[in-house]
Amino acid sequence: MPLSKLRLPRPPVSFQLVALLALILVCLLAAGCIGDTDTPQNTLAPEGEVARQQRDLFMLAMWPALVVMILVLGAILVIVLRFRRRKDDEMPRQTHGNPQLEIAWTIVPTIIILVFVGIPMLPVIFELGEEPADAYPVNVTGVQWAWLFEYPEVLDTEGQPVQSKAGELHIPAGRKITLTLRSEDVNHSFGVPRLAGTRDAIPGEENTFWIKADHPGSFAGQCRELCGTGHAKMRVTVIALDEQDFEDWSREMAAGAKRAPGGDDGGAVSAAGSGEQ
Repeated sequence: MPLSKLRLPRPPVSFQLVALLALILVCLLAAGCIGDTDTPQNTLAPEGEVARQQRDLFMLAMWPALVVMILVLGAILVIVLRFRRRKDDEMPRQTHGNPQLEIAWTIVPTIIILVFVGIPMLPVIFELGEEPADAYPVNVTGVQWAWLFEYPEVLDTEGQPVQSKAGELHIPAGRKITLTLRSEDVNHSFGVPRLAGTRDAIPGEENTFWIKADHPGSFAGQCRELCGTGHAKMRVTVIALDEQDFEDWSREMAAGAKRAPGGDDGGAVSAAGSGEQ
């Protein structure tokens, strides 16, 4: 039988209905992922300079991708409806592709991406990758399954940097903070989405990046790389204090004092010295 005389089987109505319902369900699930702007770890609700620039870069790449998606899906929809099989349709004449057209729709989008997306991203990427000269330093060490914070500029009564392993990182609000990441055992990943993206803590290496909180407040984060059975408990809270409160907290930590949970500083509970386990 000639190929042109071949007739394709028509899918049953039940299958078409199930496919339509599945598509609607996927759309509803995707819409549910948007979430509320008050979600503690909502990347799209930044409250820091780094997170805001990262969100802007994401949007810069997302909108062109969204336009392409709409055009492609729209073309598919038109083709499906316009050229759908009707009763007694025969197999259409088979044709090969168009090399010139295929080359064009490969090169043109590439140029558009490089010019309108890649070039604006470069200066921001370099800016975020630089270590600010006047940033406040904090050393962050990942261990199974907690974060150890060391403050080189806050010394205890023995002249040693104050350390905290209470899952809370205290920083001065409105100031750039340089975080130097290390790991004592396996790979970890430090992430506080409303202040900055994630950065890996790798055994034997040091990774440095900076964050900045726009205002005093409490910002949730966690380890974002599966690091063992206690991974889900490896959380972190960044507590940004105003200048005076941070100075008071630093003095108390240097003197070896502890604070009770539930205070105005976000419930800081830290121990001075390097002996806390």
